[in-house]
Amino acid sequence: MELCYRWRVLCTFWSCLEVACFAGIIYGWGSLVYILKDEGFYHDLCRGSPHYGAMLSEAVNNVSASDIANQSIPVSNGTIPCKEQEEKLNLWFAIAIGVMYCGLAVVGQLSMRLGTRITRIISTSVYTIGFLCIAFASKEVPWLLLPGLSCISIGGAAVFCTTIQVATLFSTIQTTIVALFSGLFDVSTITQHFIKVAYENGISRRDSYLFFLGLSVIIFNVQTFVFLPKDHINQDAKLSQENGKSTANEKEINNTLLEREKDYDHEFTIDEDNLKPDDSVKTHVLSVGYISHCIWMSISVLLFVSFIGLLNTWLSKMTTDSSTVSSYLNVFAYTTLSTSVTAVLAGFVYDWQRSRSRGIPIPGRHFRPICFPMAICWIFGTLCYLLPLVFDSFYVVLPVFIIFTFYRSFLFAIGIAFLGEAFPMKYFGVLYGTMMFCVGTSSLLQYAFFAWSKLHERGFTHVNICLLVLAVLTCYQPILLWIRSGKSKSATKNDINNMEIIIKPPKS
Repeated sequence: MELCYRWRVLCTFWSCLEVACFAGIIYGWGSLVYILKDEGFYHDLCRGSPHYGAMLSEAVNNVSASDIANQSIPVSNGTIPCKEQEEKLNLWFAIAIGVMYCGLAVVGQLSMRLGTRITRIISTSVYTIGFLCIAFASKEVPWLLLPGLSCISIGGAAVFCTTIQVATLFSTIQTTIVALFSGLFDVSTITQHFIKVAYENGISRRDSYLFFLGLSVIIFNVQTFVFLPKDHINQDAKLSQENGKSTANEKEINNTLLEREKDYDHEFTIDEDNLKPDDSVKTHVLSVGYISHCIWMSISVLLFVSFIGLLNTWLSKMTTDSSTVSSYLNVFAYTTLSTSVTAVLAGFVYDWQRSRSRGIPIPGRHFRPICFPMAICWIFGTLCYLLPLVFDSFYVVLPVFIIFTFYRSFLFAIGIAFLGEAFPMKYFGVLYGTMMFCVGTSSLLQYAFFAWSKLHERGFTHVNICLLVLAVLTCYQPILLWIRSGKSKSATKNDINNMEIIIKPPKS
């Protein structure tokens, strides 16, 4: 028997360790791009740029003719950046994010067909290739960045996707555990920050990446071969260990309740149509609730990745001092550490709403709990783009970082937990992967926003206004779910109360 059943707390701790250190390392792009600019990646694209001469005269004084000819004039910690260099690097980041989300559709199929162990072996191999590509990339061979970023993004996401099943070991706080993993996914950006700090203190990027690669392989393999089962975590096996003294009558009643719940879930999936219940994956994927949720996640994640992609541009817009930009990037990295706390808070809010919705008819039992945390998420997302638009100063940077941390936590915590709540858990991998494929396709638009921000002087402001409008429009989802939660189904509160009375033991 795998250790996850006997020592579920230790298994959960190890899962938190691997997710917090390596799963979402791609989101540390702000720290990595600082290093790449300093090393001169794609700086040759600046030659012949119409804006380059103006940047040189503004940034440096009394430089030699040979320095200007070589375009290697140092400013603070690096060379003079230019629009062409930033666009190229941001393009690779946009592609890597798209690959990560789109690739999760394949990961979901692999996990369902091949099992957890083989899927994790494949993802660990891909992750290793990505680390090696970034470690050995240089300004002479910068193209290695693209496969490197793509591999670490999809490899880390696959690790997260196969680890999240550990939450099923805790039936009463399952949503909170999912939210915790979701928050720790963003905490892994601190690894990129450590690499940046090491780089500023004389340790090369290559040495740092090779060190963290060795550490990640050890942690991943322990989780793969020691804690997690070969296929999937069997909740029935877990329940049989915890409830070994259950009587046959109690088991029969529990099975009856499960069958009744399945019937209710079929009705929820088909919505208002009087069709024959169908439990196929296609039925769930084509349901109104799932499609609406995918659209909401796609727009929200586009806002999320656009904020990260434009972070360096936003800070550079307010100052040309690279040391100041570096300091605020450090603040952003440390702020994201709190996602482990804010994500748990998001999970508690969702679980609290779920407890309040027990006993009400479907679909209200599935839809109503998510309305309140989703509304909070909408408020945070709107403020992330409203505050920089209204207050163009560094005084608003830290509040925006804090708000963005809450936004990220609520977005992924409730977005992922809703799938497990409203749809059959056996299809979670496929439904999650399909949703992430839609999210990945839409996230590629963030490069278009980045290119738009560089078109003219007020381009960033126009992009911010556009993203703010998108953020405001996401309010449709909690409103829609609240309206649909009021529609009654064949299950009534009396029906559920009667079933609860049946399973209560008689008073002695």
